Amino acid sequence: MRDWLRTLSREGKVVLMLFPYDGHNPSGVRRATAGLITCDSTWLDCSMDIPIGEGDPSEKFEEIRRVVRRDNEKRVEAPTGLIGLRTEGDARHLDSAYKSGCRAFLTTDKGDILNHAPELERLLGLRLFHPDQDRDKFIAFVTA
Repeated sequence: MRDWLRTLSREGKVVLMLFPYDGHNPSGVRRATAGLITCDSTWLDCSMDIPIGEGDPSEKFEEIRRVVRRDNEKRVEAPTGLIGLRTEGDARHLDSAYKSGCRAFLTTDKGDILNHAPELERLLGLRLFHPDQDRDKFIAFVTA
């Protein structure tokens, strides 16, 4: 979490959200709506307050998976669809942002997320930013 993001949050210009897959959220940061939750989700423990019915993927989830999946990535067919073993977490994070109604998504993941920004932005209706390289663009987006 960058200090400049915390400042924007304190000023009431943004609402910071972290995803349930990242463990417990720090003070002042909301938990985003969960996307797909499966029994092999190693980040999940009994102390978390995620409602059971919240763990369903959105209608966009399979398309998100398709966009972020690497061409040479090992894939596993599962009851929840075709899982890319390296990019499944990325797909779940993006789906959670979509389900939460986020207008922007900040990530340092250039390879699997930011390289697909135009397609993901059209699909999900949110903007993707790198927190270090796109700071000024993000601030302009927030203030527009």
